[in-house]
Amino acid sequence: MEPEKLLPVGEPTLPVGMPSPAQQQWGVVISIVIIVLMIIIGAFYAWGERIAQNQVFTAPEIAQ
Repeated sequence: MEPEKLLPVGEPTLPVGMPSPAQQQWGVVISIVIIVLMIIIGAFYAWGERIAQNQVFTAPEIAQ
């Protein structure tokens, strides 16, 4: 039977499947970036719709 491998003293252990604090920080940063990008894309979409609506109403009429 092989001897059991022990962790060095003072090194904290995390439960299996639990991300480290560094991984948690990156997760927060990535989430914030995604949310900000979605807000910016939505703003450009709404701005483009408003411009398209204004161009429809202000288009010059063709006189015959």
